[in-house]
Amino acid sequence: MGKDVIALMLQEYEHFTRAERKIADYVLEHQEETQYISITDLSARCGVAVSTASLFCRKLGLAGFNDFKLELARAALPARAVLSGPGSQITEEDSTAAVMGKVLHAFQDELNNAYHMLSEAAVARAVDLLQGAGQVICLGQGNHSVVALAAWGQFSTTSPKFKTIQDSHMQAVVLSTLSKEDVVLYFSHSGATHEVLDAAEIIRARGARLILVTRYLNSPASAYADTVLLCGPNEQPFQFGSSSAFIAQLYAVEVLLSEFVRRNPEEAERNRQSVGKALTQKCI
Repeated sequence: MGKDVIALMLQEYEHFTRAERKIADYVLEHQEETQYISITDLSARCGVAVSTASLFCRKLGLAGFNDFKLELARAALPARAVLSGPGSQITEEDSTAAVMGKVLHAFQDELNNAYHMLSEAAVARAVDLLQGAGQVICLGQGNHSVVALAAWGQFSTTSPKFKTIQDSHMQAVVLSTLSKEDVVLYFSHSGATHEVLDAAEIIRARGARLILVTRYLNSPASAYADTVLLCGPNEQPFQFGSSSAFIAQLYAVEVLLSEFVRRNPEEAERNRQSVGKALTQKCI
């Protein structure tokens, strides 16, 4: 687009409806904060419908809210910054040692944030569901399919009921055959993609349970979840699935795994002994 999104909002301000002006006023006053929130949160803070926020973005010639956040980040990006994240920026002038240090501190901060965001009650509820499940399907889309794969890899050493599916078509097949005793552990940073919402609707229709690991408590998918594990960084639009988000969600996986094993150590140990014997045959 020609003008940056801030200049465009100011230019079009007089043509906005009253509700759209509420959005523009909020964004102009909270430009940096808006880069990190969901469309649901923005709508709630402005007191407007989600559809109004979506229409507001399209009036600016943008595809949607994520496109809007991308342009907002572009308008605010410092000229010399090549990579930015919460609390730190890596610039062209940084040494390799400085980059290493900044990344380390950023990851330490994200782990600390993940610890404080994760609710003890939500963890306990999630493990209750995992223990009582007939089978547990670990799912994620895009970058977060890696987290789902890691979760399955970890839990499968303690119990045979954990599974994962990477192909989106096969995910739909498996979800459509779930029973009321089954649980889906779904990883989605936004909780607002078409894939997670489609999956959530199928899960609800089948009477199965959903554990959602996400950054936003008020995300659309949260309304379908039996429990929500809240964790993750304030991702900037240009990060496109940051390592910080992976680390936060992997922390949540490790917490769930540790609590799952703590509640039934004998079964976990039996399965791990069996897995260990099988894997020794893979080594030279």
